[in-house]
Amino acid sequence: MTRTSGRTTALSKLEIINRSNYFGATLFARKIKFERKKGWKDASFKPQFRIYMLIKFTLDPATNTARYKLIYQSAKVMNKIPLMPMEQNFLEEMALWCYDSDTHEAVIVFKGDRGNFWMLDPMWIVNMSANDISKLFRHDIFYEDKDAHQALQFQRVACYCFY
Repeated sequence: MTRTSGRTTALSKLEIINRSNYFGATLFARKIKFERKKGWKDASFKPQFRIYMLIKFTLDPATNTARYKLIYQSAKVMNKIPLMPMEQNFLEEMALWCYDSDTHEAVIVFKGDRGNFWMLDPMWIVNMSANDISKLFRHDIFYEDKDAHQALQFQRVACYCFY
């Protein structure tokens, strides 16, 4: 008799993922069907087809036929994350920074008449100067409770860059 862990039983009770419940999954399925009909013109959607390669001088002892191995082409991945070039040493007059739940961006508010700076991706902080990073590190980001997870990603990147 096998014993199941609590996680396994909890996992089996989860609602089954159904693409009809999620509009984005339906669009993605249409895109895959379209690419298949067009002959996989877009390389990012092309599946990795296997290639059979003969292993030289080996025979399968049960069937006395040549052995083959399956080879898959390696996936094409980025080596570097493309990051936006950032203005350097521009946070001297920073008043505060907060997370905007409407646009899902971090907003840096400046003192005086200078306009706000909107930061879409937390990784943009990596390209800031050391003075700007220390300024963000010293000021906590303001956010609503429902946006804590997203807002704290900006704070964590600033802390990581500071240390």
